[in-house]
Amino acid sequence: MTGPSDDRHSFRDVGPVQSLRTPSFEFAEVTRHADLAEHDRRLDELARRAHTAPVADRLLELSAVAPDTLQEMSLVIGDDGEDLLEDGRANAHAGEYGTALELLTEYLRGSPGHQEARYLRAFCMYRLDGQDRVEALRVLRPLRDEPMEDGLREQVRELRRELRRLLTPLEVGAYARTARSDPGSALERAEAFLELAPEEGSLSCLVALGQARGGALDKALETATRGAAEADVDREQVSTLARRLLLPYLRPAAASAVAAFKARNPRLARAELSRMEPRWRRSAVIEDFDAYLALCVTDWAGTSPPAPRLPDDRADDVYSLIAEADGQSAAALMQAGLADAAEQVLARILPLVPGFCWLNFLYAACLLRLGRDPERAAACAEIAGSDATIAQAGELLEAIRGWQEATVINPAVEEYVDAMKSVSGGVSPDGLARLRTRLTVLERGLPAIRAAALTEQGRQVVRELEKAIGQRLAEVGDAMVVAELYDRYDAAMAPVQGGLTDAAAADRLARSLDDLAARIKDKRRAAGKGTGQDQFEKLAELVSMRRAELDRVRAGLLVSDLVRRFNELVQPRPSDPYTLRTKLSGIREEARTLRRNHKKTLAARETELLDELLATISKVLG
Repeated sequence: MTGPSDDRHSFRDVGPVQSLRTPSFEFAEVTRHADLAEHDRRLDELARRAHTAPVADRLLELSAVAPDTLQEMSLVIGDDGEDLLEDGRANAHAGEYGTALELLTEYLRGSPGHQEARYLRAFCMYRLDGQDRVEALRVLRPLRDEPMEDGLREQVRELRRELRRLLTPLEVGAYARTARSDPGSALERAEAFLELAPEEGSLSCLVALGQARGGALDKALETATRGAAEADVDREQVSTLARRLLLPYLRPAAASAVAAFKARNPRLARAELSRMEPRWRRSAVIEDFDAYLALCVTDWAGTSPPAPRLPDDRADDVYSLIAEADGQSAAALMQAGLADAAEQVLARILPLVPGFCWLNFLYAACLLRLGRDPERAAACAEIAGSDATIAQAGELLEAIRGWQEATVINPAVEEYVDAMKSVSGGVSPDGLARLRTRLTVLERGLPAIRAAALTEQGRQVVRELEKAIGQRLAEVGDAMVVAELYDRYDAAMAPVQGGLTDAAAADRLARSLDDLAARIKDKRRAAGKGTGQDQFEKLAELVSMRRAELDRVRAGLLVSDLVRRFNELVQPRPSDPYTLRTKLSGIREEARTLRRNHKKTLAARETELLDELLATISKVLG
């Protein structure tokens, strides 16, 4: 009969909990606005707009022109010329556009400046199923700037508007198809069309950006400035671009004023602005900067100046005037691998321009690379995200959010993994108590960990961690119950370390094991179908095995006891035969009962010995 068990609880693998992997981020944003990224973004935007724009012609109708006006519009030429004009006008009004076009073309050879004839010729080109519409726009282009009667001017404007609506998407599409493979030819064609349609502000933006991308900054500024003055579609866009293209010229002119602002002396900065050359001083950006300085003179009380009271794009231009150069320096340092130096530059200038989206983007990227202050980095990235021209802002914010949640989630995952490693080789009751304490502390921290999960990946890791902790705690609870039962088993088996010597001891052990088996059954039922069921089963099997072994040992002890009692009776032979017979009969009856009731538990030698005993007693009793 063996003694106490050395079995202890061990945990099965339930699937590892992985640490959160943060998204990678490669910083690439150096220049701003009039660069390749802005050009391509604007091109994609215009291409999408062109693709979804309605294509059906409005089919403008000719309006009647007052007879007294015709005389003013007509040149004094011969009767034959007037007949051509009258016939051309009549055919145009009758819808005979091909005939009218021939007559009007012939008439204009002799009277090339006649305004109504030029308009009618362009209108016929427009109505001839799309033929020569670019030429129609070219015919109308000089009329846009010539003085004329109001009625005709309105008709010219309306026809030009319709031609632009039809032709601009086609030109943008042609530009988009060739801008990347042959940018020179694509830009040349777009410039030519812009000459015919200077009212198209978005096209002015695209051409100016293409010119800037090619290094022709002066030409780009001229295009954008002209577009801002002449556009009647998307004028605000081209005006914004014109201001930004002007900034490289304004920065050296405003350098002394910017230096005074950085020295936190807005009053001196205003004085420096007043000494600028008039051509720069009158620019919109400098006027906005001066208004901002005036605000700072009265409202700058803390570390950071007040926010400019300007629309976002104009405020961004003022910020760019102040801090663009610092941002470019910091970006260059970051690309050279000198993130610490870049952080120092940005930390010094950002408090002066806290709303500058691009500088916030740079600072957030810098903090991410350095692994510092994730909360500040996230706040800066969110500010940067409000500027649609910063192409990497969304990607940066995603990486920072992953970093933020990893700083909270990964330590919890690592603590869980470490706790489970501590019991990988099996665990004692004291070890189970320590493990339960560690897991309970982790469980209490789960609400904060869940709140820190900002991405779906983070939320998935938290769900896996929460499930694993719950499973482990349930298993630890079962394991601690099993451990207590093991302690009871060890206590019951301790007295038999040297083996059983009598049936009474065997009976006491049998009662202890039977009581333990009942407890195991109750605890196992209460535990349900948790992960500790195998431990209950293992202990139950051990107790059952010991109980069966005890039955065999007890049966052997009973046999030995009967043999001992027989030997004590017959040696020496008792003087009272009646008493001898009575006791031998009692031993024989016990032996028969033992033989009958313990067939399965008696060993072969014990069965043989018992049979010999029965035979001997029967012989003695006759």
